[in-house]
Amino acid sequence: MVKHPPIGTDTLVGDILRNYPALREKVAELFGPECVSCRSNRHETITYTSWHKGLDPEVVVRTLNDALKKK
Repeated sequence: MVKHPPIGTDTLVGDILRNYPALREKVAELFGPECVSCRSNRHETITYTSWHKGLDPEVVVRTLNDALKKK
């Protein structure tokens, strides 16, 4: 059985903020501080927000999962 990381490209930004509060600063660093308090983050995936901010979603997922391992 393959173990998948907890955060994927289809994970909602709001779910990350709710389930992994230690990643709030990293989310703000990647997407901007406005994304932490935006109500739309409950409906936007990592892929969508990355595209909107001009980032590679795979790199964002890797960064968030690496940061989660360190917490």
